[in-house]
Amino acid sequence: MAAVEPDKPKRWTLASLPYQRGIATALARALQTGRLAHAYLFAGPRGVGKEAVAYALAAAALCPEQPGEGCGVCNTCRRLFADVHPDVRRYEATGAHFDLDLVREILAEAGRPPSEGRRKLLLVVEPEKMTYRSDAPANAFLKTLEEPPGNATFLLVSHDPRQLLPTVVSRCVAVHFPRLTTAEVTEALVRDFGREAAEAAELAAWAEGTLTEASAAGAAAEAARYESALAVMEAVVRGGVVEALEAAQATRQREEALALVAACAEVAHEVAALQAGTPEALRLPAWEGRCRELAASGGLPSAEELWAGCGKAALALRANCNVALTLEELFLSWVS
Repeated sequence: MAAVEPDKPKRWTLASLPYQRGIATALARALQTGRLAHAYLFAGPRGVGKEAVAYALAAAALCPEQPGEGCGVCNTCRRLFADVHPDVRRYEATGAHFDLDLVREILAEAGRPPSEGRRKLLLVVEPEKMTYRSDAPANAFLKTLEEPPGNATFLLVSHDPRQLLPTVVSRCVAVHFPRLTTAEVTEALVRDFGREAAEAAELAAWAEGTLTEASAAGAAAEAARYESALAVMEAVVRGGVVEALEAAQATRQREEALALVAACAEVAHEVAALQAGTPEALRLPAWEGRCRELAASGGLPSAEELWAGCGKAALALRANCNVALTLEELFLSWVS
């Protein structure tokens, strides 16, 4: 499974957000009582829901069906979540810094009246990049914060607010986003990123409360599994009985073994697609070169035999058969 961008906004409303509930409640109260600030600084580590909250606030501010809350399903909510609503704009530096022209574009947009609603919301991601080369972009931005348009709200999403000009910080209502709990990270990995429960719990245990760390760990673990599967199959091609046995003995945990068998089945799919001359069916482009070498070697059993072996091994592992012996039987059947 490919890694998913952990901070990608989901279609949450302020009421349905599964994390950062205290922040969501406070923002909803400010909106409903007419005390929404002209600029907020959402500060915290990557992957703790800052953009998700920003989009939920935009929905609450503009939704005609459930004003002050957001329904998440009406035309207005759908468009703003898809980044095509004219009154919700998201800005992010394309490189290491915000150039002055982009800041001027943001300020020009802030000065225009809303197209549809009574308010315009402007998300500025990593505003700290306004100071990376010079303070000129940040100083230009500061002038608008000092004299803000009455119908525009700035939502600054910062991963490192220490890099911001103190004068910019002082013009915003700062909202500190704490790290997520282990349970929240586990639930998000299962719900939003399709991870299995056991894997999600393992990743969340050392993710330091952020979906960014959890997603990166998941991607690294995934890459390691494909590397192991390819190494086994390359050993099979070479007739490497000892290498295949060592790979089986090195895999101790049942979940790890199931993941390795699944990765072998995925590699078998790639090999079959290349042998059939249908590279458009490939699902693991990062490993195409090595899969192509396996396909050309002629030293592997047929794809049907590989898949059948993987299916049999998976059933045995789920039936609590010995992990090492199950993998040994699988790998040796390919060598012979």
